Amino acid sequence: MTALVTDIVSATGQLETAILNATIASPDIWIGSKSMKTKAKLLPHVLVKQYPELSEIECELRGLFETCSKAIDRNSINPVVAKAAISLAHEYQAVIEGLRR
Repeated sequence: MTALVTDIVSATGQLETAILNATIASPDIWIGSKSMKTKAKLLPHVLVKQYPELSEIECELRGLFETCSKAIDRNSINPVVAKAAISLAHEYQAVIEGLRR
């Protein structure tokens, strides 16, 4: 994998952890490894279900996970897209972690 793909996977992994830590989702949902495509559908939905005030970012969160999935599938990503996705992932991670305080 290129460094950018690894970076986007890491950033979305941290975002996933933040979402899981901030929600009361059933652990059964996350048992076993889910594909990024599945996570792109489930994670934003679970977050918005618990925090309806975040509904405006649901599509963007889904897009971040879908971008990560495409980068993994292709084993490459446009550097501008990668940097933007990583930046957004870190920004939303901070927002989500702030919900727990």
